[in-house]
Parts: sequence; C-alpha cells; structure tokens
Amino acid sequence: MRSISYLTIAYQGLRYHGFQTQPGFETVENCIISSLRRIGCFDDFSMNTYSHGGRTDRGVSALGQIISFSPVNGCSPEQAAVAINKQCPEVIVWGYREDLPPQFKVRYWALWREYIYIDEISRYKSSIESLQKALGWVKNMRSLAPFYKDFKLESFSPWYFSRRILDAEIKRIGEKLAIRIRGESFTYHFVRRLISFLRAYDENSSPEENLRNWRGGQAEPERLILSRVMTPYAHRALAHIEKVATGIVSSLPWCPFSLCSSRIFLEILLRSWDP
Repeated sequence: MRSISYLTIAYQGLRYHGFQTQPGFETVENCIISSLRRIGCFDDFSMNTYSHGGRTDRGVSALGQIISFSPVNGCSPEQAAVAINKQCPEVIVWGYREDLPPQFKVRYWALWREYIYIDEISRYKSSIESLQKALGWVKNMRSLAPFYKDFKLESFSPWYFSRRILDAEIKRIGEKLAIRIRGESFTYHFVRRLISFLRAYDENSSPEENLRNWRGGQAEPERLILSRVMTPYAHRALAHIEKVATGIVSSLPWCPFSLCSSRIFLEILLRSWDP
C-alpha cells in the first residue's frame, strides 16, 4: 500500500479565489494539484487520499497550511515542492513529512488550527485589556452559536457549534492590533465574525450584553492569516520559517516594511511554531 505524505504550504491569498478548488476560478488548491499531476506525482488514488487542513477564503493568506495525500510511487516531496513553487505564483512549499499512516487525513488528524488577524487599532473603541478579557470569555463558551444569530440556526446540526477555543491573545504593534486565535477547528467564518464583534465591543457593558447587542457580520478576509495547522507529526523544513513568513506578509498591501520586518510582529506570527 502506498504511504501518505504531507506538504507544509505558505501562500499570499490576494492572488487567488480562495484555497479550495472552484470551477472557473484560480485557486491555490487547483494550482497545486495541477502542478503535481503535471509531473506525475498525483493520480486518482492520490485524490482519494487527499485532504487539507483548512479551507481559507478568497484573500486569506497562510503560513502553515497542510495538504496530505498519497504521492505516486517514486515521487519525492522535494520534487513536489520544486514543481509547486515553480508553477504556482505566491505559493511556497517549505516543509514535508513522509511515511505517515495510510489512514492519515490532515482534516481529521489535525490537533488545532491557529489564525492571526492584523487590524487597525483605530477600528476598536475599547482598551486592549478589555478586549483581552472579552477573548477570555469567548474561550470559556461551550457553544459558538450566539455568534451566528443572523443565521438560520435550525439548518445546522446542534453539535456543529460545539467547538473549543484553545487560546486567544491580542497584542499592539504600533497603530495595529494582532489578534491570535487557536482552536481545534472553527465554524464558518468564525475568526472574522469574532473580529467584527471585537470592533463593536463596549467595555462599559458585559460580554453577554455586547454579544446580544452585536448586529452580526464579519471582518474583511484580506488581513487574516492561517499561521499553522498542527498535527501529531513534525515536518522537515525545506526553508527557514522567518524567511518564508517575511516573504509572504511583505507582499500584502496592509503590511508596510516597518511592520512586517519588526521583531514583535514576527514573534506573534511565529508563536504557533515555538517548540
């Protein structure tokens, strides 16, 4: 039986119409699979074993996205990385892991995902301390359903909103805020909806009252970065993580060099990659 491998992938999301394949649109996934098929690394069996760690929307970038699949025998991860890096603009394969269990699919085996949202501090009317307390309150929620009151909740299974937020942190970087959210998995557009909630947050009211008064909605996708998909199996790096991170974020229009090259920004972005 063919073994499973995974690739660690970074990409700049503004160029693509999201990650997942969509007929008629240029997506990250479509470019990756087409590149692998072109060099004979990906066949129908590969597709049957294929999985990804997160379905990012149009405009969302990534530092640590993962795809897992069974490559055609004789195709090395290094070959796959070279092909993808050459044929997919603004995409960098910078890590891999081979010889994983045959049942491994990263969507189901991932331990957690972490996102970072970079925003203008002027969009918030509450102090960082109050926003951090609000994040602490969200961490203790047993259901995320209250963030979807503008949805028809009866169309979702009751368990769908039972997700665990494992960690949440907010930091100031000059005139910007970095909001870092880690969870086992996330409901539809949750991080962007959380940002919308925090922008409207009134520190003079309780978190419960703020959520009741919040009108719903979601923040723009362009400032969101999937920083890591964590699995039980560490990868082998093909490039230095700081170089990859700087290369991806420095091309984003909202990230001037003074911010993207700052030590505090890189520390926040790479927090999920600490040993």
